Amino acid sequence: MTYRFKLNERIGEGVSRIGLEQLEIAATRLASREDIPAAIHDARRCLKRLRALLRLIRPALAETTYRREADRLTGIGRLLSGARDLFVMRQTLGRLESRFGPLPEGAGERLDGLLARGLAGDRGPVAGARRKALERLARARAFFEGKAARRVGLEHLAAGLEATYRRGRKAFHQAYLADTDEAFHAWRKRVQVHWRHMALLSRGWPEALSARAGEARELSRLLGEDHDYAVLRAAAVERAAGVLSEPQIALLAERCQTCQLELRAQARPRGERLFAESPDDLRARVATYWTSACALAELAPAPAPAEGERAAADPARRRRR
Repeated sequence: MTYRFKLNERIGEGVSRIGLEQLEIAATRLASREDIPAAIHDARRCLKRLRALLRLIRPALAETTYRREADRLTGIGRLLSGARDLFVMRQTLGRLESRFGPLPEGAGERLDGLLARGLAGDRGPVAGARRKALERLARARAFFEGKAARRVGLEHLAAGLEATYRRGRKAFHQAYLADTDEAFHAWRKRVQVHWRHMALLSRGWPEALSARAGEARELSRLLGEDHDYAVLRAAAVERAAGVLSEPQIALLAERCQTCQLELRAQARPRGERLFAESPDDLRARVATYWTSACALAELAPAPAPAEGERAAADPARRRRR
């Protein structure tokens, strides 16, 4: 299964194929009873891919259709977010203590225990959330099997790419202007969308667009870690007053902020490079890549038949035998 458009298929057929494949993967993972946190993580990744695909094809859709499908996928993601957030917070706390050492007086162990109890208490609700998510995923198939998805063309992808990239550029500048956790998280979501759009269109010029997708993915990773520290810091302030003292919470917050400052410094030059091009120029360039790649694919010689196929197609050769 491939999260990429193919040169030898109509764009609309690719939309349908990719959407149905991602729905199938998500449903399979949610139905699994092994390693539930990993299964939920995989399903949420599929949902992010589906939302990115919807944003790319948005210009081809009636706004009511787009909003209905986007809200459906967002709602499924929210159903699955609680347990995943607790799991990530425990991982982030582990990273923090690996770098700076344990929090004093066993504070880290107490916070980890609080998060672990939250995960254990979520087991029943998580099972119910998975069942609801599976039901909603089944209803999402209708859009990708329908006519609206199959009517999408290259001009719609180009317009969708321009619009989402423009928003990504704006979010980049806003993040460093506002310098808030919320602004950096908003930028991260735009970067994730651009990464997935480059993956979807990468067959237009694999060497160029796969490299760009890789850059966006690395930037998304940095911003994702920044968000992890922001979530842990907020959780310590809001939920850990009963198990941590105020000085311990302040120390945890200070360590999180130190990591965030470093990550944001690393992200800035990557953002400047990724968002250097104007939206109009990126749209024209990627559209040209795609049409040129399709033309080259049509000109490519057909693969030579295998030995057995040549013999079957040659009557004289069959008689000689």
